[in-house]
Amino acid sequence: MPETALGRQIDEYLIAIEVEGKTPRTVRTYGETLAMFRRISRELDLPGDAKQFRSRHIYAFLKAVADTGVSLGTRHRRHRETRAFFSWCVRMGHCRRNPFTGIPNVRVEQKVIRPLSEKEIQSLLAACDPDAEYGCRNRAMILLLLDTGIRSSELHGLELRDVDRESRRIHIRHGKGRKQRMVAFGAGPADAVAAYVDRYRGADPGPLFQSVSRWGEARRAFNPDHLGTVMQRLGEKTGVHANPHRFRHTFATWAIENQARELDVQYLLGHSTSAMVRRYSATYDAAKAAEAHAMFSPADRLAGHRAT
Repeated sequence: MPETALGRQIDEYLIAIEVEGKTPRTVRTYGETLAMFRRISRELDLPGDAKQFRSRHIYAFLKAVADTGVSLGTRHRRHRETRAFFSWCVRMGHCRRNPFTGIPNVRVEQKVIRPLSEKEIQSLLAACDPDAEYGCRNRAMILLLLDTGIRSSELHGLELRDVDRESRRIHIRHGKGRKQRMVAFGAGPADAVAAYVDRYRGADPGPLFQSVSRWGEARRAFNPDHLGTVMQRLGEKTGVHANPHRFRHTFATWAIENQARELDVQYLLGHSTSAMVRRYSATYDAAKAAEAHAMFSPADRLAGHRAT
């Protein structure tokens, strides 16, 4: 089948965002969305050129995406990434008007992520044997995630040189959107990292956290998906639902609970705006409101109960 103008425009766009500095992961995800857009356009006999698209064509595409049964989050992302392609087409003169104009994106449900409790964290740490390399490494990772709020991808990207154990500072070189920042950590994580590095990992340059064979003779870079597997296994062992993002959420919630400034939390988490921090704050405020309910429960008042 001969290539259409739309196909060439998509290929040009993917090259453009790579040249403009989008991360390889971003280019890959946009490529997946636009490959789907190109395929659905062919299947539905939609226009073969960006300039011919109208709102009815966009609605046909979005309905086809919804009909695949994907989540609201995926639908939201397909909408946003395809819209970005057409915005670029307008800038490049491939079309005069963005056909997405006036078409609202689907609303994604705001899930309440319950922060980990102290008891749950203690259970996870107790499941990490400090006298075994796996346990010593996992303990250091848990304490760093809890104490810094860094993303799983940022933990995976850490190298030994990025962690200053004396000043207790971490240089995040590979943050989201290629943004770098410095974060701090406390004495407990410092001791855990020191134990892992001094007893097992060694001082060779390279990734801070490494995977190791069951027999301990081969170390290699930590697989980006390995952290999720580690958390899943610890969860199965302890009954605690653990994933890297819950540690990030716990860090933010505990920081807000202890009167940390919103700006400090925003910077430490690596957010460009305070909007995400306010979501963490909303979760904390909702939890506090639920606790306060005992003081004014209408049903308890009706029954003659009083909070103690």
